[in-house]
Amino acid sequence: MENQELLKIALKTAELAQENILKYFQTDVGVEWKTDKTPVTIADKSSEEIARNFWAKETPGFGVIGEEFGIESPDAEYQWVIDPIDGTKSFVHGVPLFGTLIALYKRNIPVCSVIRIPAMNTAVWAVNGGGAFLDGHPTHCSKVDQMKDALVLSGTVNTMETAGYGDGFNRLRRSAKLYRGWGDCYGYYLIATGRAEVMLDPVVSLWDIAAYPLLMREAGGAFSTLDGKTELFGADGKPVAPIYEGFSSIATNGLLHDEAMSLLK
Repeated sequence: MENQELLKIALKTAELAQENILKYFQTDVGVEWKTDKTPVTIADKSSEEIARNFWAKETPGFGVIGEEFGIESPDAEYQWVIDPIDGTKSFVHGVPLFGTLIALYKRNIPVCSVIRIPAMNTAVWAVNGGGAFLDGHPTHCSKVDQMKDALVLSGTVNTMETAGYGDGFNRLRRSAKLYRGWGDCYGYYLIATGRAEVMLDPVVSLWDIAAYPLLMREAGGAFSTLDGKTELFGADGKPVAPIYEGFSSIATNGLLHDEAMSLLK
């Protein structure tokens, strides 16, 4: 199957997830709390089930790594990675800045990536070698080349401090023009569409970030873990770290990546 065909499947999956998620958004949806003190809802679980069932029909034999139902066919050459609702805390509080994250890898090569923001009916996506697109139009990271002109984003500051980045993150955000906590996938959406310059997370799972290496590259930006690694999978197609909270991430417009990393240290 060609990469463009696989991208179409990824985009359709995200649309199916959006349709399902919006049935539950800003309703009295029940919230369960996992052992790691993060919330999960029927919207998360049912959306991942919809994706897995769709992929089983459209791409039989492909593996899946998902937040809610784990790993399926880990030795398959192609691996779908999904976070059905990235930003469940936003979702359960009625905040529209959550999204569905989908990535497809062939061994360690990213094929396509999607961030879909259901409550805003918008998506940004990329295909390997084919560029990045916002709602069907080419998109590109910003050309801001000085931190004093940059918008820096993150999730909760608490996690930055707990993970040992408190001082560095304080330096980074105070050197920027503006800092906001527009975190989760929405922060990365803003980087890929040229509306912000730096977004970082000190502790993330594979499904939280699998879409970003390709998306940032195709949009002209940069992505790495906070220790400078740029690949999430090894040549054998296996994740290079534990899939649950084994990663960190920083995405930038590319021009400010080294400076942001330096300030964090």
